[in-house]
Amino acid sequence: MKDEVRTNLIIGVVCLIIGVILGALYGTWTERRRGDERMTTAVEAESARAGRLESEVSELQKNADLIGLHLRLGRLAMLADRQDYGMAGKQASNFFDDAARMAEQAEDNEKVHAALEPLLAARDEVTARLATADPEATQRLKQLYLDFFDSAY
Repeated sequence: MKDEVRTNLIIGVVCLIIGVILGALYGTWTERRRGDERMTTAVEAESARAGRLESEVSELQKNADLIGLHLRLGRLAMLADRQDYGMAGKQASNFFDDAARMAEQAEDNEKVHAALEPLLAARDEVTARLATADPEATQRLKQLYLDFFDSAY
């Protein structure tokens, strides 16, 4: 009987140890699962934030491109005002090419497209006036500069 009590005691201790080990494993598993859920939630939140930031950066880049184009238009008007029609004509060609590219890239952005449309419509007129050193080119460029400012910003 003594051996039987001893055997039962050993079995009880082994069962207790197994129970403690299983409890610890279960606790670790559930904690890890909660950690995985928190990680998934955090990743989703950061992914959404990254998407918003990417959109903001894209919008800022479009604005910076418009500002750069506007500055170049002002430079063209200054060159024409100084009667440097040759240099203004050379730079005007690149300016209008870049404006056309920007308009193509911004087909989905009505504000940008609306701001660039009058510039592109004036391309042939401005280019011809600069090529013939027509002083009206200066006034036309200045007016385009002011109109572009009003529509782009």
